[in-house]
Amino acid sequence: MTESVFFFLFSGMAVAGVLFMLFTRNVIHAAYGLVVVLLSVAALYVLLNAQFLAVVQLLMYAGGVVVLLVFGIMLTTRKQHGPPISGHRMVPLGVVAAGGFFGILATIILQQDFAWVPVESAMDQTKQIGMVFLTDHLVAFEFIAVVLLATLVGASLLAKKSSEND
Repeated sequence: MTESVFFFLFSGMAVAGVLFMLFTRNVIHAAYGLVVVLLSVAALYVLLNAQFLAVVQLLMYAGGVVVLLVFGIMLTTRKQHGPPISGHRMVPLGVVAAGGFFGILATIILQQDFAWVPVESAMDQTKQIGMVFLTDHLVAFEFIAVVLLATLVGASLLAKKSSEND
């Protein structure tokens, strides 16, 4: 019973965040709506007993991708007065397409026979994934860390050069 309440709560928050993203004209506010959606999805991962995916969702998407998105919005050229504004085009076509897609998905889902079955995990997922990363795939793990560091340094150098040219 409790899982169902939290499922509907977090699902509703995700849908509300998406609707907020769709109907706001301020791009920064849309990024805040995206944060709500990503946090809700992380909470749904916790409900599914996938703690590692929830942490990755929080760190990589809600943390990293949204920060990158906000920096991208703030560093692009825009009008001097007011917040960045996005123009919505072809809203009726989008509503019809989304409604049709929702109808198809609802039909497929309602034809299925779902049952809530709790799954007991034999070993903690996070510990198991961490052991694999730090034993079998250590070289690849360190290589990715170095590539991400080089990307961060390169991005900061590019931002510095572009600010000197302005």
